[in-house]
Amino acid sequence: MESRSPLSYDDLKLHNRPEDCWIAIEEKVWDVTDFLSLHPGGSDVILNYAGRDATSAYNEVHAPGMLEETLAADKFIGDLLLSSDMPPKSTIIEAAAAEANTQPEQFSTPIQLPPRIPSTYEKPPLHSLISAPDFQAIASHTLTPKAWAFYSSAATDLITHTQNKALTRRIMFRPRILRDVKSVRTNRTILGCESSTPFFVSPAAMARLAHADGECALARGVGGQGVIQCISSNASYPLSAIVAAGGKSQSFFLQLYVNSDRAKTAELLKKAAALGIKGVFVTVDAPVPGKREADERIAAEAVASAISGAVASNDKKGGGMGRLMAQYVDKSLVWEDIRWIREVSGLPVVLKGVQSAADAMMAVRYDAAGVMLSNHGGRSLDGAQPSILVLLELHRICPDIFDKLEIYIDGGFERGSDILKAIALGATAVGVGRPYLYALTYGEEGVEHLTQILKDELETSMRLCGLTDIDQAHPGLVNTQGIDHFVSSSADHPWINWKPRARL
Repeated sequence: MESRSPLSYDDLKLHNRPEDCWIAIEEKVWDVTDFLSLHPGGSDVILNYAGRDATSAYNEVHAPGMLEETLAADKFIGDLLLSSDMPPKSTIIEAAAAEANTQPEQFSTPIQLPPRIPSTYEKPPLHSLISAPDFQAIASHTLTPKAWAFYSSAATDLITHTQNKALTRRIMFRPRILRDVKSVRTNRTILGCESSTPFFVSPAAMARLAHADGECALARGVGGQGVIQCISSNASYPLSAIVAAGGKSQSFFLQLYVNSDRAKTAELLKKAAALGIKGVFVTVDAPVPGKREADERIAAEAVASAISGAVASNDKKGGGMGRLMAQYVDKSLVWEDIRWIREVSGLPVVLKGVQSAADAMMAVRYDAAGVMLSNHGGRSLDGAQPSILVLLELHRICPDIFDKLEIYIDGGFERGSDILKAIALGATAVGVGRPYLYALTYGEEGVEHLTQILKDELETSMRLCGLTDIDQAHPGLVNTQGIDHFVSSSADHPWINWKPRARL
């Protein structure tokens, strides 16, 4: 950023009107006059701090680097000189520490207190966590009530959310024995990118609610493990900051919600390609968000996405962050738009949210590179069939699809054994979402620890099944009879012949 002449507080105070608006953020002064009408949260929020230091209010909502990503370089006016009557930060911190350490008044007669009950939850040491469910339990205690509701909630009665995991667990293994399993290989090629594992980080919004470093900590945590991260359009950090947090050869995908303003989508796609993003996962199962009641019941916290610009708020329906941050999503997205996305980005396109064999076959017709069998973790349409059933439906209705597309799947996969089942049934790779958000409560180290847990569980399951390479996994390795009767055999109902008056 170009160095400019320092400014005093008196200089800043002069620019306090809608037609001439400056604010200070982290001792840097910006001209936000032209941005007032573009601010997703409205101009009044900024005008409240016109001609003033807005650092505290800004940091409550935005991630570091978001301002530089949003405003043009010529909007930077200069550094703010500290006022002579304002004590330096070190003095303020020392004073606060001294006040906190002040000894209470001593009484001549000791006061008898009841046995102490811990008023705060003490987070256990990271090494004591040995599974993904352990991270979820910790997160339920350590996240804010709103963050927990946003991450953990699902649509209405949680039927799809619950059955995602339940039906996968009803698939049984058929292990082979007496094989040399001293060494195992879990490497996989995902959309042309090398991965150390057949799983990747599914896109999940607003990771900064779990840790200050948010998606950047995710990038660092999985990068060292050779695992790919798919970045959400509603990430809390700018796309460039997340990519920069990763290693030089680290691969990233971008999850895309198509904006009603197609120019903004085109701009994002071009930026993603320039940053080296390897593929675009277009969300196709959420033209509108599902009704997530746990999220709606708690007032929204003041947060904003650095990529999409979406801002959380509250209205008469509640405080659902998923609903209120999705207002920019284009509800008119159709099949013809998939080719447009591919042409604008120049990147392979995967359709995220395919829930039937019929749509998987349509994806081939419209030149998709792959499909992701997903129901948004049960967060969109409650009652949608679990992802594992869709995977089996592909085998039953269009088995040749596995030679035409890469098939990804997510929804309730939190064990290495769950991942192995999906790979044995033809999935290219498995997305893991919520567990990584919960692991972020321990920051980068938590992400690394969870990744190693999943790798260990996968390798153990492979050895116990007699596998030495993940590419050896095949359908004969599993018994699906416990759920086969749920799998559809055609696009139509098996025995009801009634036809509606209108046809799709």
